Amino acid sequence: MSLKGNRSQVSRTVSTGIVSISSGELYTLTTCNCEIAVLPVELLFELQSPYFQKNDNTITVHNHEGGYSVFCDGKVEAWRETYIIKNYIERSNKLNGHADYKDYRETLLTKPIVLFTKARKTNQESPRDKAFAVIVNTRHPNIRAEIEKGMNNAITSVWGESYSLQFDFQRVIKQFFSTVNYDTDGEGLTISFEFKVDALFDISYLFGFSKRKAEVNGKVLNLFSANEEKRKKVKMFLDKISELYVRRSSVPDRRMSLFSMGSIDEEVFNSVPPNMGPRMSLLESSHPPIAEELTS
Repeated sequence: MSLKGNRSQVSRTVSTGIVSISSGELYTLTTCNCEIAVLPVELLFELQSPYFQKNDNTITVHNHEGGYSVFCDGKVEAWRETYIIKNYIERSNKLNGHADYKDYRETLLTKPIVLFTKARKTNQESPRDKAFAVIVNTRHPNIRAEIEKGMNNAITSVWGESYSLQFDFQRVIKQFFSTVNYDTDGEGLTISFEFKVDALFDISYLFGFSKRKAEVNGKVLNLFSANEEKRKKVKMFLDKISELYVRRSSVPDRRMSLFSMGSIDEEVFNSVPPNMGPRMSLLESSHPPIAEELTS
């Protein structure tokens, strides 16, 4: 989706470091310090099979008891085949009223976002595209703040008019892939919405003056895994990040919509589910951040 006109941009320096699953960056499962993670789609589907049910040529997303909010175009390539995604959210949405807006906002902030993109090796004569999953941890304070800032800035800049907002993750993911000898065109790494108000003439929107863009940056965690030991660590991490969180305070009844997929916990990043004590550390070693090579 091409955006023109004025843009309200969330700017935070793109992290140049790549964090590996074997580094000490994520010290425990209960305080996972991850902003964005990248891994092959096959690995995500295998390690998170309760949330991604594979059946013939379809992948059904289950996210009512934890899981992920998957934003995509309805299909993904995995195991050299094309799979139809069921129970996904369109990357571009139209919001009709404040109830839709509230549900959409909560959907972004309640569960980690999953986006699909393709990349190819830069050091091969005939590289083929490989599909990757990009997990955006919107529960992390830094990412959450960027999402909220982008939405708040868009609202305050349009003065009650219709407007559109695009969240763009392309820059940080392209930079990540370049450090591990991959190249990507960034397709699939944006999500957007249009908020429509009842107005007979909305000149600013019609001429593109109410279109906004928020570039989201963050530190990227490399979850490429080539051996069983590291796969176990990746699974432990994914199991934690996909846990269900429920708002402690009461929520008034409101109209359900397409985006009513969960509730926000006020302390979602640091909370521990009831009846669960401290867990074992996710990482048993503290190596410096490195980029791990993905096996073909």
